[in-house]
Amino acid sequence: MPLITGEEPLALWSVILLTAAFSIWAGNTRLGGHISGIGIAIFAAIFLSNAGIIPRTGPIYDTIFNYLLPVSIPLLLFEANLKKIIRETGTMLLAFLIGAVGIVLGVLVGVTIIPLGENSAGLAGVFAATYIGGSMNFGAVSQASGFQNSSLLSTAIAADTLATNFYIITVMALPSILLIRRWIPSRIIDDTQQARRDDQTDAPAAFARPPLRLSHICLALGLATAIAAAGHWLEEYFEMAGYAIIFITILALIPGNAFPERMAQLQGTQQTGLFLIYLFLIAIGAGADVRAMFGSALPITAFSLVVLIVHLAFLLPVGRLFRLDLAELIIASNANVGGSTSAGPIAAARGWNKLVTPAILCGVLGNAIGTFIGIALFNLLS
Repeated sequence: MPLITGEEPLALWSVILLTAAFSIWAGNTRLGGHISGIGIAIFAAIFLSNAGIIPRTGPIYDTIFNYLLPVSIPLLLFEANLKKIIRETGTMLLAFLIGAVGIVLGVLVGVTIIPLGENSAGLAGVFAATYIGGSMNFGAVSQASGFQNSSLLSTAIAADTLATNFYIITVMALPSILLIRRWIPSRIIDDTQQARRDDQTDAPAAFARPPLRLSHICLALGLATAIAAAGHWLEEYFEMAGYAIIFITILALIPGNAFPERMAQLQGTQQTGLFLIYLFLIAIGAGADVRAMFGSALPITAFSLVVLIVHLAFLLPVGRLFRLDLAELIIASNANVGGSTSAGPIAAARGWNKLVTPAILCGVLGNAIGTFIGIALFNLLS
């Protein structure tokens, strides 16, 4: 039993909120900036859950996944101008497709060098599906391929969660590696860092910036919640389980593109959305089981790590060949591995706001094609 259980909601909420506050603060320090607040939040949650301080699962995490995350997406998209985004970050799709090819290559390499036994074809299919699409594709391929051994599936999910969390922490640290920055330049990262320096050094501009308005935050939260509710209603109406995030994303883009000037005047939408994203990242990290890595999940964990290593080793040089931005490659990789629910929020958490919508849309594309690719690999290797 963890020190703080799910039956102590106020205590657990306090730990989650304090962890978020610490992660945001630490991510802005010189040392923590090398990992990013995102990585610190995930790593801190992994430590807290595996040290027996907080639970790995519980109703509070379900609340974050089911309610707070859907609300955060519209908040982060209210200022998204699609014309501007497509014009400035249209190459994100190319980066995503390169990453998908890297996942397929990684799966083929993984089943060749890691002894997975008679389950190798099923594991190849579900991991290709989930790393190109998402958890929805994982479940779909497991059913379509007959790979339904519950104990093995739970082990695969544990390995996937662990490998994905550590991969996200690693890939988000790439901008702090000087050799990587020189090898693959990034105008997006440079502009973001310069903007942060300007915020810290330009005292008159910072002083002149209007304060957050409570009425604006309430209005934005109300509108975001209505959009999230409508997205779930459409999911049920069309009987498309798992596609609520697609409807929410589409609906969230309407206000910002129909009334761009008015939506841009809302103050506090990005900050509020980012706050909710940190809660989401902490809930994700808390679900990782480090002990499983040294048990029955070890071969599957090794397999998933091989897939991710090959994916990154393919994505970076090919991305450089096409002169893609390092930030685009990083977020495209997150869209591959983590899906739309994490890629967009991670882009927002890093301050790469122009990549938020492309990241989500690429993740949606992954949901659309992941199942087909996973089943194709399963049939190929069977």
